Amino acid sequence: MWYPYTIIGIFLLILITMPKKLTIKEMYYSAGVFGFGTWLGDVLVGDVFKGFQLGPSPVTSPIDYIFVAFVPPAIGIIYLNFLTVTKSILYRWIFAVVSFLLEWGAVASGYMTSKGWHTWYSIPVYIFVFLFFFPLHLKIMRKN
Repeated sequence: MWYPYTIIGIFLLILITMPKKLTIKEMYYSAGVFGFGTWLGDVLVGDVFKGFQLGPSPVTSPIDYIFVAFVPPAIGIIYLNFLTVTKSILYRWIFAVVSFLLEWGAVASGYMTSKGWHTWYSIPVYIFVFLFFFPLHLKIMRKN
């Protein structure tokens, strides 16, 4: 069970120490949107379709809720915080790869158990999210 605590600690440290380019309002709004999307996807794939299970037991523990509620929005906020119009496509691909590696790490550490969901299934989701959805989200959010 070391994996979720380590990842949460690393992302909390990054969020606290990074230079803030997003406003507090943008961070809260983004965390809500990203958190909702993550919960929706995890509930559908993990609970409804029984594609995977987080944690060592079939019963969801508090750390599982904290992990799902904190880590994906943290990744999104860090990504948006440093995203600029001039950022290369490489920056976007790096975040997609890092997200894939974090999911792979969850499986490799035993924290996430696959029950039909293969880690590589997430690759198109990460590509869509980092190359299209997050930049569009930032553009729409800053337009208002």
